[in-house]
Amino acid sequence: MRHLTMFVFLMAMFGLGLVTPPAAAQTPETGNFQIMKATADKVWRLNKNTGEISVCSLDGERMVCTSSSEAMRPPAVTYEERQAEKKRAVDAEKEKNLVFFDRALAAIRSLFEASMERGSGEAQ
Repeated sequence: MRHLTMFVFLMAMFGLGLVTPPAAAQTPETGNFQIMKATADKVWRLNKNTGEISVCSLDGERMVCTSSSEAMRPPAVTYEERQAEKKRAVDAEKEKNLVFFDRALAAIRSLFEASMERGSGEAQ
């Protein structure tokens, strides 16, 4: 637990830019990453060049990172297409309701017509 706490602290310090690794330890990728969030057992880092987010954790003495390749892909359906689909669904629901109300109104009309026919037949 002590190693994990120290790891999270150092990762946070690297992310804030307060501590930089020695020049010999720097790689071309060193400036590419930004620490987004750090918890007791995980660190989320952003690759500023690609937009990829990685979740890193310690596995013994090794740091294991899992990337988010799905997060980089644009959605299959655009916002406009989703809005159009929602509008089509609302319009279909309205049409369904109108058909129901037309049937209900026709039923009420037939009741009134039957009542009027019955009333005119009794009046004779």
